[in-house]
Amino acid sequence: MTRWRLLLMGTFAVSFFQAAGASGAYSRITPVVEAFDKNKDAVVSITGKQLAQMQQGLFSWGFEDLPFFQQKRSIEMPFLGSGFVISPRGYIITNAHVVAQATEITIHMTNGNAYQAQIVAADVSADLAVLKIEVEKPLPAVTLGRSDDLKIGETVLAIGNPFGYQQTLTDGIISAIHREVDVEQLSMRDLIQISAPINPGNSGGPLLNINGEVIGINTAIRKAAQGIGFAIPIDWLQEIIPSMLNVDRLRRADLGLDVADPAAAKEPEAAEAGASDTAGVLVKAIRPGSAAHHAGFEVGDRITAVNQHPVSSALEFYFVMLEQKMGSEVQFSILRKNQSQVLPVRFAQRPQPDGKALARQLFGIEIAPLTEQMIRRYRIAGNPDMVVVTEVEPGGPADNAGIEPGDLLIGLNGSEIANLEQLGLVLEEIEGGALLKITFNRTQSYFGYQEVIQYTRTVRTRAAQPQKTGNTQEEIAI
Repeated sequence: MTRWRLLLMGTFAVSFFQAAGASGAYSRITPVVEAFDKNKDAVVSITGKQLAQMQQGLFSWGFEDLPFFQQKRSIEMPFLGSGFVISPRGYIITNAHVVAQATEITIHMTNGNAYQAQIVAADVSADLAVLKIEVEKPLPAVTLGRSDDLKIGETVLAIGNPFGYQQTLTDGIISAIHREVDVEQLSMRDLIQISAPINPGNSGGPLLNINGEVIGINTAIRKAAQGIGFAIPIDWLQEIIPSMLNVDRLRRADLGLDVADPAAAKEPEAAEAGASDTAGVLVKAIRPGSAAHHAGFEVGDRITAVNQHPVSSALEFYFVMLEQKMGSEVQFSILRKNQSQVLPVRFAQRPQPDGKALARQLFGIEIAPLTEQMIRRYRIAGNPDMVVVTEVEPGGPADNAGIEPGDLLIGLNGSEIANLEQLGLVLEEIEGGALLKITFNRTQSYFGYQEVIQYTRTVRTRAAQPQKTGNTQEEIAI
């Protein structure tokens, strides 16, 4: 054995024992352990009940597969999933499909506490949902990373609630990026493919990098495969969630502010505000005639606090705004050209849109909530608050799409329609001439037996006319 080889072996031995310590043992605190410890208390298990459509045969004589010998009914089924705390104020991120049609949602924390949760916002097309629980003390929250610089082969970690086994950690690598996957009639793009094992119950849980930062939301697996899972990139969430949480849309507020994280905005106005890249949130747009417009906001202002509560991200800004009381005066601390000032804004609510008028204008249909007479006439099984088509304009958009009187509207562009109020809120966001998907139920009878069939049709709306409200002289463009 040469002298150089002996020297090399000696150097290795010294390094080994130094790393092992006097006890001769390796350090068990690996980066994986650290990443898990950093996030475990911010990852939650989600359980509850949701409505599911079950189809039952009326006979057992071998005709069960024929549609007119079957009927559908809604039953409550248990579900489970995962999520993570994104704000210490009690806001939680999960997949929209986890809590779809939920009648009861329970959040389970690592300390054994359980909370009833409410859905704040959901986007079915993006498969994202925001939940809220009421807490007395701030909760531990995750640290969001970025997904625009992911490397194939990079180590990733998944934490979740597979099959009800809470706080399960699995690891793997990024197998591919920018995957397009069809999941239950939903086409999803730019997904992260991972080898870390995920199973039913993992949906909505965080995908972490080795530094313990959330880089994705675990959402789907390939059936009959091993080590093929998919996650929504965290950059996607950071782009979509702020619009989902916009108080003007969720609470019909008249705030009229669009904000963004300064580092992500890359606007020339950001430099003009005279603040550091991390100071507050940047005002990107102001709706003309809104409360913010009348208060004197300008594009490029940095909002640093709301009612003296510091805000450091667009997400935190919207979380704080969601908790403001309608009719109250909100104090916005801003920076403008290195000058601090406070702008008071009256946090008021806009009038509800007229769903009937908008449906008539956009689709050429007359609609109404279900009545007992309509239920008997159309033989509809549903919530009395649901929306039914009573008339269809010949040659109108709805008529051309095959919609008929008696059809029960249940969805528009992925948004659930449960009543006239929801319909108006959705239609208010639809522009004239736009293409959108209408989902409806139609009841058909065979030899005295009823079958409920669900249809989805694509409709091009007519150009909408401004709708006048009863509470203001201003016209609202849709």
